[in-house]
Formats: sequence, C-alpha cells, structure tokens
Amino acid sequence: MLLERTIFTLLLVCFPVIVQGQQPGASKQPAVFPPLTVAQQAAKQSLVDSIEIESGADRPNIVLLFADDLGYGDLGCFGSTEIPTPRIDALAADGMKFTDAYVTAGTCSPSRAGLLTGQYQQRFGFEFNTSSRAITERLGRGLDPSAITIADALREVGYRTGMVGKWHQGSRKQYHPVNRGFDFFYGFLAGAHAFIPRSDLSKVEIEIGGGAGSASPMLRGFEEENETRYLTDAFAREAVNFIKRQKSKQPYFLYVPFNAVHTPLQATKEYQQRFAHVKDFKRRVYYAMTAAMDDAVGRIVDAVSETGMADNTLVIFFNDNGGPLYTGVQSNGPLRMGKLFLFEGGVRVPLIIRWPSRVEGGSVCTGVVSALDMMPTCCAVAGANLPSAIKTDGVDLRPWFAGTRTDSPHESLYWRNGDNKAMRHGKWKMIEVPNHVWLFDLESDIGERHNVAEQHADRVLEMQQEFRDWESTLKDPAWPAKPNRPNQVIDGINYRVNI
Repeated sequence: MLLERTIFTLLLVCFPVIVQGQQPGASKQPAVFPPLTVAQQAAKQSLVDSIEIESGADRPNIVLLFADDLGYGDLGCFGSTEIPTPRIDALAADGMKFTDAYVTAGTCSPSRAGLLTGQYQQRFGFEFNTSSRAITERLGRGLDPSAITIADALREVGYRTGMVGKWHQGSRKQYHPVNRGFDFFYGFLAGAHAFIPRSDLSKVEIEIGGGAGSASPMLRGFEEENETRYLTDAFAREAVNFIKRQKSKQPYFLYVPFNAVHTPLQATKEYQQRFAHVKDFKRRVYYAMTAAMDDAVGRIVDAVSETGMADNTLVIFFNDNGGPLYTGVQSNGPLRMGKLFLFEGGVRVPLIIRWPSRVEGGSVCTGVVSALDMMPTCCAVAGANLPSAIKTDGVDLRPWFAGTRTDSPHESLYWRNGDNKAMRHGKWKMIEVPNHVWLFDLESDIGERHNVAEQHADRVLEMQQEFRDWESTLKDPAWPAKPNRPNQVIDGINYRVNI
C-alpha cells in the first residue's frame, strides 16, 4: 500500500494533467470546480488514507440499484396493481421495505450528489441540475472533486468498485466516475439517453418525449462504445458481467443507476407485447419500460446468487426522485405532486434492502430515512471507519436492519430548492415558497391536502427557525437555476420550480 501511495504521489507531481484528466489545450470556460491542484489532491488522498478498516466487519458485497423517475406507486410492493414487478417485489419479500424514505432533492443530479457523498449537496453548492449536456460541459459543472464518495471510501478499504449506468455528476474528466472512486465504468455522463439506437427508431413506433440526451456517448471508461442493445438490457448485461468477474475473495461495490424510466419513453416491441391489453400507447410504453427494469434487477440478483454470495451481499433498491407529472403516466400513489416539487410526491421514494444473513424477510421500517444514510451505512457494513474529518449527514442504518431499533433514524430532514424550502420534523411537514407556508400532519394526511399552518402557527415558527439554523451551514449555489422555469399553481399559490 505504501509503495502504491508513493507512486501515486509521484504521478501527481510529475504528470498532474494525466492523473487529473484535464485535456491539454482544451478550449473551455473555467470549470465551476476545476481539477484539484497537486496539493489539493494530496490532501484529499491523505484524508481517504485515514479511513481505517474495522476488524471483524461483515464486509459483504454491496449492490446499489438506483431507478430514475420511478413513481412511488409503480411497484407491486408499494401498491401498484397495473405493472407487475415480481423481481423487485421479491427483494421486499426477502428483505426490508422502507415506507418513509426520502431523497435530498426533487431532481436528478443534486439527488445523486447527496446519495454519493452522504452530505446535503448544498454543502458544496450542488443545488440545481447541471443543465443540458452542452452547458454542463462548457461551463464545467459537476460534483466538487474534493468531495469523497462512497466509492472512494470503499475502494480504500479493499473493495473492487464498479458503476454501470447514468452518471449526471459532470462530464469533464475531473468529474468522471473513474476519477471519483470507481475502478470500472460503463454508461453515459449526461442526464438522459435514448434507450434504442437511432438507427432502429425508424423500424417501429416506440418513442415518446423526444430523443433527450441521445447524443451523449456511451463510454467504457473513457472510450466511446457503440451500444446496440436496448439500454436497460445492456446495463443488466454489464452489471452481471462485473459480478461474474469478481472471483477472488475481494468484496465489491456495484452502483447501477438505471436511466429507466426517465424520458424518452421507449420500449421494444417485445416488452410492449406484455401490455398489449393497455390501450393507451404512452402508458403501455411506460409499463414496458418498468417491466424491463424489473427484469434487469432480476438478472443482477440472479448473478449474485449464481456466484454463491447471496447471503453475504447487501442489495439496495432506491430511486432518485418522484415520478414526474409532465409525462402523465407515472403514479406516485397517495403522495401529492411529483418530480421537481418538494411535496411528498417529489422527494419520498421507494427503498428496499435485502441482506439475507442480517435482515428479516418481509420486514418493514416506518421510520424516516434518507439517501444521506447510504454512505455511512455502506461504509459501516464494509468495515470502513470514517474519520471525523469526513463529515456525513446520514446515519448508519444497521440497527434498523437488525430490528434492534424501531424509532425513526431522523428526527428532521431538510430540502432547499432556491427559494422553495421544505422540512420534515417527526410527523410534521412544512413547505415554504415566497409569501406562503404549508404545514401538514403526515400521520393523518399523507396526501398533503389539509394545510394546518394557521392552526399550528407556533409549530411553523419553530420549524422555520430550525430550517434557518440548518440553512446557515450551507454554501450558495455553485451555478444558477435555469432562467425559464415552469410555474405551477397549487392551492391557488404560485409555485415556481427551480431546475
């Protein structure tokens, strides 16, 4: 290990351009977060080196499956009667379902930043989406290179780390997954991608919503690759191959952020045929996309079993934000609104974990949990003792996995999306936009239909002060929201989303 660190430091000193991935002579605007200097990279590496391995830890394999724009009510185990999802439902039957799980944002890229770092992403200015692929690249937006990711930490304690799927954390090389702790990467860097190659689209009517992100190249590491399979199937193939390559006793961490079921809505004829009874074409395609993702989850879980490591593999299924309203096909079940908004439909999402040797099948956790918990939990089960200098806002969920604790892991959670603010404290949910406040009792009003702010004015003031205290610890956004943002009228109040 000492020899490896010495070589790494020499490379930083002698060849900083190569190590940090900056292309010589690139004609771009300065990045929001430029590549780390040699001294900064050395300081970051020193911090990572201070992560210690706990003796006697379980050190299971970890597979983190992450859906994109899935509706809260679009899984059988979360109430869907329209879309069969037997393989994801099986994870819940064999593991634990979390009813009150939240992400840190109602949009894709800031939500992923919170998941990967275990910190509220506003702590390093990642408040809004990075924008289109062209703007993201030209302006150099992305995840602060100084932030330590789950992959950084797990690789430090001996895990083989892999990522397959959608990144959406910046496209310049200092943001690239291979430079953020992942030994292996297959996927794309933008926020969306076509599911079917452009050359095949003329053969059958399969697309709804435009070819969003289709120009983003598929990459294996840094090299472009021509993918010819339906993309959800291709990601399953790559994830399965990664699992089957791990033949040594070295544990692995595999992060699989699907782009399913994000737009463009595309499905092959074969997947659509499963839902031939669904007359509405757009809905049929969405159901087919969800079924394809369920199949992909099944193939990945089967690969784990075929290696004989099912009992010692922690499988997590999560989602980046609520289902969007603008597609007209996702269902967020009893929750109000959806993606982009801070109502429950935008930030409460399905979460399932399966770990046969440690978690009772069919168990349910009703406590408030967060994507922020994935970093400390994965590190804890891997035996990675994080030093106090690596700060996280999440908690280690192992006591809830084991059933030794049944209280709520979080008393309070917070969200900020420009001038839209929200907070959950116990059963109370406050949402504040300019000139208006909502307060809901989620125990009796999960659908956020009855604003009780006037009846509980003291509660509102207490929560506003707690929110301001939290907000005072954050940084200003590292880049602005899009200039032309949609406005939604909710209960007669203008709610302008910030993307």
